[in-house]
Amino acid sequence: MHNGAIRSQISPRNFVLIAGLLLYCGGFVILLGNKSFEPVGAIVVLVVFGIVLPLVAWLATRNVVPLSISIHSGAPELIVLIAYVIGLSLYLISGPQWIDQHLPREWTESQQIKFVITLLKKLFVFVAIPFAIFRFCFGYRFRDFGIQRQGLRALRGGHLPVVVAVTGAFLAFQYFVSGGGAAFRREHFTAFQLFVGLPFCFIWLLLEVGLVEEFFFRALVQSQLATAFKSETSGIVLMSLIFGLAHAPGFIFRNAGELEGLGPHPSALDAVAYSIVILAVSGIVFGVIWARTKNLFALMIVHAAGDLLPNFGNFIRTWF
Repeated sequence: MHNGAIRSQISPRNFVLIAGLLLYCGGFVILLGNKSFEPVGAIVVLVVFGIVLPLVAWLATRNVVPLSISIHSGAPELIVLIAYVIGLSLYLISGPQWIDQHLPREWTESQQIKFVITLLKKLFVFVAIPFAIFRFCFGYRFRDFGIQRQGLRALRGGHLPVVVAVTGAFLAFQYFVSGGGAAFRREHFTAFQLFVGLPFCFIWLLLEVGLVEEFFFRALVQSQLATAFKSETSGIVLMSLIFGLAHAPGFIFRNAGELEGLGPHPSALDAVAYSIVILAVSGIVFGVIWARTKNLFALMIVHAAGDLLPNFGNFIRTWF
């Protein structure tokens, strides 16, 4: 009886993990038929973001005490969450562009104002609305999303090693390996741009990618799924898949696939496969950090640092 209870607790985690691996393998095979797909790059992403960085995060959090949060995932919460994720995916197809079409022309012609508007749109749909729903419908507090004073104190203590280790690994990869790092090295930035621009760009990314993506995909989606399946592993796998698949409509309907190396008009199957093989894998390391720390501030710092070099050139051209 005892062994049966143990198997019943473990089987959902194993099922989700195996299903995720099968989806990855299937997606990889599908993409091999796309002439624009670079399998070597996908393997590098798998090794770095799917294995090495999550392992670094796990080792750096072996003795970490996670923050205390309260998650009560039931059928109503899951239904609302799933409905919101679907609605958000549909919004990402053309919603941001529709909003821009109804703004004053002088706003959309200014790169700086467009930067601010893009940030506000992301904060509204990824943070403000879902927080309001879970706050007023289900009684969640800021602390239940990892926003706590204890989190700031932990950054000076037990949570500092994982931030330093993963941030250092991210920056090294971006600078020496990634295309974004190559672009950073090729540009000739002034001392003023580097010493002033880098801190301001980092602060901007703390909000645009750190708060926006980590609040929604890790603090909300992953927490709900991990609680529902009673497994942090299941939460990480499912969150990563949702994180990747949320980008698929953009590849199909907004020609974003051309930017990602899929060609200008990828098929729906190629877009879904790419979302799983590349983007879903890139979310695993953040999922591991959230599962081990429950500290949103730590995640925001790591994510902002990881996106710093690829985004720095565009930030400088816009603001300096």
